[in-house]
Formats: sequence, structure tokens, C-alpha cells
Amino acid sequence: MEQLPKATVQQFIKTSTNGDMKCSNEFVTQVMSMAREYIQLVSDQANTICLEQGKKTISGEFFYKAISKLKLDSQIPHLKEIEEEIKEEVNVKNQNRARFQDEDHLKQLEEQQKQLYEKAKLENSKNMIDDEEQHGKSRKLNIQFEQEDEDEQ
Repeated sequence: MEQLPKATVQQFIKTSTNGDMKCSNEFVTQVMSMAREYIQLVSDQANTICLEQGKKTISGEFFYKAISKLKLDSQIPHLKEIEEEIKEEVNVKNQNRARFQDEDHLKQLEEQQKQLYEKAKLENSKNMIDDEEQHGKSRKLNIQFEQEDEDEQ
């Protein structure tokens, strides 16, 4: 059976303890083992319920029925909160993805990018002219000093 990614589990533990506690490798291994066992237990139960109802796809409905059948009903309110948070995140991602597929929005972004490019180009040209004016004066002064030195010799 596959293991859960150790780094992910360690990060989850660190987040859960606010980073205040150190955890032994043995503890991390136990958490990984228990999480894997929990996932397998709930998945097997959900699969059984799904097959009993003549379905071929395990949905969230079967997940909650499995949790109930395993007498873990006290977890359901917390799991539903997590489910809502995940749905919100997915909606935001889908909205952002849709925005970038919208041609009008893409044209707007392209126009903004062109304007920023032109503004930067203009500022760069202005800075180059200012630099030339400053350096040009000092060059003229240097040339004058060199000529005076040559005249004196």
C-alpha cells in the first residue's frame, strides 16, 4: 500500500501545532499509518454502500453515509465545514480561470500591458536624455580643460 508523503504530513502536523512542538519520526510515522488506515476504512465502507445501491461512482453522499455507518457521526459537522471551504476555494479558482478565458478580459489585460510598456519606454527615454545632458556638459567641460592645458604647453 502506498504511503502518504512524509513532508506533507510533517507540514500538516507543524501547522496543527502552530509550529510550537517538535515531533519524533516515530510520531510522524504513526500519524501517516493512522491516516492511511482511516482513508482506507472510509473508502472501503463508501465503496460497499455505493455498490449496494447499484452505483458505480462514489460521491460525497456515500462518504458521509460511510462515516455514519462507522459510528463517526461526531466528525460530520467538522467535515461539512471543511467541504464548504474547499468548495469556496474551487469556486474562486474557477472564477479566476474563467476570467483568463474571457476574451474581453484578456484584451483589457493586453491593453494595460501595452500602456505600461509605453510608459516605461517613455520614462527610460527621458532618463537617457537627462543622463546625456548631464554627461554632455561635463564632457564639454573636460574638453575645454584639455584644450586649455594644451594651449598652456
